[in-house]
Amino acid sequence: MPSIFVTLFVFVTSSVYGNYTGLLTPGCVTSYHRMFITRRVPPRNYQYFHETRSSDPVHFYEENMETTRNVKLKWRIVGGRQISITDIPYQVMYGRYCGGTLIAPEWVITAAHCRSTENYVYAGSTYRSQTLPFKICAHFIHPLWNSTEKVHFHDFDYQLLLLETPIPVTSKSRPIAIGSIEDIVSGAMVSVSGWGHTRYKQGRMEDVLRRVFVPVISFEVCQSQPNQNYRTISPRMFCAGFPNGTKDSCQGDSGGPAVINGKLVGLVSFGVGCAVPDQPGVYTNIPIMREWIRYITALPL
Repeated sequence: MPSIFVTLFVFVTSSVYGNYTGLLTPGCVTSYHRMFITRRVPPRNYQYFHETRSSDPVHFYEENMETTRNVKLKWRIVGGRQISITDIPYQVMYGRYCGGTLIAPEWVITAAHCRSTENYVYAGSTYRSQTLPFKICAHFIHPLWNSTEKVHFHDFDYQLLLLETPIPVTSKSRPIAIGSIEDIVSGAMVSVSGWGHTRYKQGRMEDVLRRVFVPVISFEVCQSQPNQNYRTISPRMFCAGFPNGTKDSCQGDSGGPAVINGKLVGLVSFGVGCAVPDQPGVYTNIPIMREWIRYITALPL
């Protein structure tokens, strides 16, 4: 009987929007062709995260304030508390050391600085050790990302991941809609979550998911911070944090979601230490990249 071989190969595709690479397994060929070549996107038959919650902005504000009141400042995502995945079902892991966000069953967005070497995202559990793997077909890093750029450090820190099979939409895994530029205003409370370190250079990731709320800082105030890294932030970034530190994202949270009023507005990009006074976290601005995300995914965002 003749043997049947299935060939796996790496593809490279190029356009004005960048060069993209990935591993085309048989399942990925179908997914890639449908989503990226024919541009056919199935009708949305699920609810976004914000559609399963109260649409009243006061609901989100009160949730933020209640969480802030209950957090002891000595706690460290830094300064946050443990939370169930059912409260933030859009949260995933990219590889084992970065966060990510589910924006459609087949699509995850994460940070470019998390690199394109990982083969899986993990989803569906409060516990990092119990999340389920989903194979990545293709990595789409923004073409203007340059890890060596010194003029705007971490500018264009965006990466989209196409999955071989969709992540099932359940109470533990649900896509989140993208917010608007107008959501990112000074003082707005941002939900930041992940399995990252609870203190700077801790040496290990957390097993239980954590979340913290921090306020957006105006662009001008962020640029005026003492550390020189803040002087080079671009319009594709925003800052969030308390002047006295105490609450922040940290190592291992990179690429994870920053959410306002139940919609995705940013990704954890970089910081100077973790929860240090006058050194807020810096986040990529997601709404400003809506056109690029639409081009890559063909999603009706």
